[in-house]
Amino acid sequence: MSTPRRRIRGLAFDLEGTVVDVEAAHHHGHLAAAKEFGLELSLAEAYAKLPHIIGGPDEKVCSDILSLLDPDTRNHRNQVTLGEILACTQAHYARLLAEMPIAPRRGFLEFYARARDLGLKLTIGSATSEEQAVTLLKRSGLMSLFGQRNIVLREHVTNLKPAPDVFLKTASIMGIDPSDQLVFEDSPRGVQAALTAGSQAVGMPVVIRALTVGALVDAGACRIFFDWGEINVSALIENLS
Repeated sequence: MSTPRRRIRGLAFDLEGTVVDVEAAHHHGHLAAAKEFGLELSLAEAYAKLPHIIGGPDEKVCSDILSLLDPDTRNHRNQVTLGEILACTQAHYARLLAEMPIAPRRGFLEFYARARDLGLKLTIGSATSEEQAVTLLKRSGLMSLFGQRNIVLREHVTNLKPAPDVFLKTASIMGIDPSDQLVFEDSPRGVQAALTAGSQAVGMPVVIRALTVGALVDAGACRIFFDWGEINVSALIENLS
């Protein structure tokens, strides 16, 4: 018996990095926080030494920072806690975010319009907190495109990526089987979440480095694109269906 043909009927987009590029605020927020606790890293060093800096979540990145702190520094501060580093990095992130323009990545609005014209259902599935996500969605103009009911965030699921919860929920919202969903992600954890949910995943890296792109491929991304304008939506959907 032949295997039933997969049909891509809906798309789910990660938010931060994939659609709205605010990685600079995240990365420099982490570096500024690390420096306050005695750990000075260049951005290149951070990519090499902080395994979770691409895609987060913040708690994991701060845990990476904590593990690299000099023991003397920890003792001097009466045992630095994860909570202290997290609060510090989030304060720096908020400051940097307030100073930068927020817009969809180049070509995304055109991609969205073509996908909508093809009759595809469209959702956002993100590990971003609701407070942060609403700021990004409103300032970028994306809230009016997707609408509140088509957005799945950290507070809406039990387990965060790489668990499949977020993409199981986006498929449910769209009323489709997860196997008929195509996910766009910029992090290996997000790609793993998509595959575990039973969906295919396309890598949309923000940081164009061999290690970061290779990590998306290793995680199981079926395609890699660096710009939304590169993608022929109908050809991609036909090819993956």
